[in-house]
Amino acid sequence: MKKQPPPSSQQPQQIQSRIIQKEVFWVYQAQSVQQSAFEQYLTLNQKEIYNLQQQQQIGFMENIQQVSNSINNHIHPCLQNNAQDQFLRFNSINVDWLTLKLIHLFINNSNLMAIDFRHNRFTNQELDVVYQIFAFQRIIKAFIEYNSNVNILKLCPLYNLEFIYLRGNEIENNIIVQFMGNLHNRVRVLELGVNKISQEGVDAIAEYMGKQNALEYLGLAQNCIKSFQDIKLLTNSFGKNRITTEEFSKIQELEQQRELQIQKFQKQKKKYTEEMLIQVPPYVKIDNFNYTLQNPQFKLLNLSDNQLVEQDRDQIDKFLSRLLDTQSVVLTNNLFEHSTRAKLRKKYKKCVVI
Repeated sequence: MKKQPPPSSQQPQQIQSRIIQKEVFWVYQAQSVQQSAFEQYLTLNQKEIYNLQQQQQIGFMENIQQVSNSINNHIHPCLQNNAQDQFLRFNSINVDWLTLKLIHLFINNSNLMAIDFRHNRFTNQELDVVYQIFAFQRIIKAFIEYNSNVNILKLCPLYNLEFIYLRGNEIENNIIVQFMGNLHNRVRVLELGVNKISQEGVDAIAEYMGKQNALEYLGLAQNCIKSFQDIKLLTNSFGKNRITTEEFSKIQELEQQRELQIQKFQKQKKKYTEEMLIQVPPYVKIDNFNYTLQNPQFKLLNLSDNQLVEQDRDQIDKFLSRLLDTQSVVLTNNLFEHSTRAKLRKKYKKCVVI
């Protein structure tokens, strides 16, 4: 592939700042390379591009630089000095289509595991490339926040994503219901703060948590949660539940059946997976009482900056009493009285931030 360095008289265009909604937003002036011209370049140089993609010893940035030189393009400022980084950030800066295409083209040559897109004002065409980038198998963290036209349903089937951050995307109940109904079960962190989710959406999240999942953190700060009723199903999705002697006996029976299954597989020298075995709910014994544990891997629920009211205090108290020592809830900036906040802090200590 023949390199054509840019004319010496042409200098990289500088980023400029401007104030938008009282926030600094950095504007990168994209180059004049047209989409059709770039796609034609890729078609004419398919073999050379393929060879670059296969040469793992050549770095991500080296490949982008080589192609950029060939098409007379200046590299986006956020890509500078990112040769070995695992985390690529585009925070409050626009990202042109060509930059996204170059990232996608050579992402297999990168060490990237996380990409942060925030306040970017993407067009739908640019978002289509963003979804393709997030589908790369080594990317496990996806930040796409304060981009109101993002289609979060495109992220549902991406099994590589374990950490998904979706703050400030104006997500409403109808979308979150579809999202949770199709989301894979490997997600560990789901940040949904600063959206428009109320009871219907929260119930969909609770239904998701009622099935096998890996969720450890759920962010619902600054949504449309106005009473305990809006989160009632969700609060039953994790923590401990006291069970009767009869219920505990049934669990013990399930344990015995599961052990017999394992012994049978081992005797026949057959491979087996967890899904093939009888599922036994986890349990614990505390002060001579037995409790089943729901989602014991779950660690933190953020409900700050909502509108939970003083009348909800007894139900909140009961909910907090069911938490495991490893689980916490953030309730700051709701509408509880000072005395209630002090009481809950004293009673539950590290399990509540209020």
